[in-house]
Amino acid sequence: MRGIVFGFLYFLFFNSVIFTQEIIENTEKPLSKNASRVLRLKEVMRIKDEPGKFYFRAPHDIKIAKNGSIFINDYRGNNFLNISHDGKFFKNLYKKGEGPGEIRDYFKYALSQNEIYIYDFIKRKIICIEQEGSLINEFKTYTEKYNRFKGIFGDWLVLMKKVLPAKRDKVQMYQDKNTIVLLSKDGKKNKESHVFLNKTFYIANRGIVPWDPFVSVLAENSGCLYVSCSREYMIHMLDLNRGKVMRSFKRKYKRVRYEMSQDEDKFMKRVNAPRKKYERDINRLHLFNGLLWVETSTKDEKKGIMIDVFNNKGQFLDNFYLALDGDLISVQDNFIFVKELDEEGNIVVKKYIIEEEN
Repeated sequence: MRGIVFGFLYFLFFNSVIFTQEIIENTEKPLSKNASRVLRLKEVMRIKDEPGKFYFRAPHDIKIAKNGSIFINDYRGNNFLNISHDGKFFKNLYKKGEGPGEIRDYFKYALSQNEIYIYDFIKRKIICIEQEGSLINEFKTYTEKYNRFKGIFGDWLVLMKKVLPAKRDKVQMYQDKNTIVLLSKDGKKNKESHVFLNKTFYIANRGIVPWDPFVSVLAENSGCLYVSCSREYMIHMLDLNRGKVMRSFKRKYKRVRYEMSQDEDKFMKRVNAPRKKYERDINRLHLFNGLLWVETSTKDEKKGIMIDVFNNKGQFLDNFYLALDGDLISVQDNFIFVKELDEEGNIVVKKYIIEEEN
């Protein structure tokens, strides 16, 4: 069911606008007649430790370049790996430090033609290197502290900065402002696009209890940023070309009960924080062959994790289960990357394709 939202216009002091034109409400069942099946995966490659070259600690944030090269962010292991299309180690691009082209610690990256743009969160700088690692240039973002680096849209780097409430002197729920920012590739221009609000429980300047998530994925070709920023099932589609949220969509979803540990229960009682009744409905967002994959909180011991599928019109097309032996860490093109453990307990990254459906 489609409905036109009564004009919702929200002006903030920095002239940002959230403007939702359309909310699509989908039913609990998708359009596909073969929904809720289990997809079978076929392994096509595995990447594992190479002594003297690299050891995995926490591989994530995997991307594939146009020439087929695979890049893996594993900053905890001082790794930013360039792997060939057939799984062979080529180079570790991670240079730890504070000098030109060096990374202090935590970073995110995006691929652009033959270049890689890296955001060093600690030193607040953008590093541009060639894909084989040669430094092209870098610049500081002194006045801004960005919390996320989502990718590249045309001549712009797409980042996000979180603005916390000015006063957090009470033990209560506050709204954080997550501003999407477009920054030119030379750092000379930036423009604030949209603000997404989500909730955090603050303990009177002494700490926080995370509440609402902020998960997103950028479709770089179309310039659409998909965002989920609440515990309930809702996705917003921000069109960076037009500079506004074009539509929001959801579906009827059977929520998963939140299971609280004893230690967490004691802590929540001590700080008088509200209880989480349900898991957050959406864990992560992925893009697969132009469609939006929504990784939900629904899990089945035998079937695996439930994935919902939407098109860019917000229509609930399909859903299925992925039975994995490890953690889904990335979906790129038509490949699925999973972090698993081998017989000796070492981390391996496996690359899969969808083989057939049950």
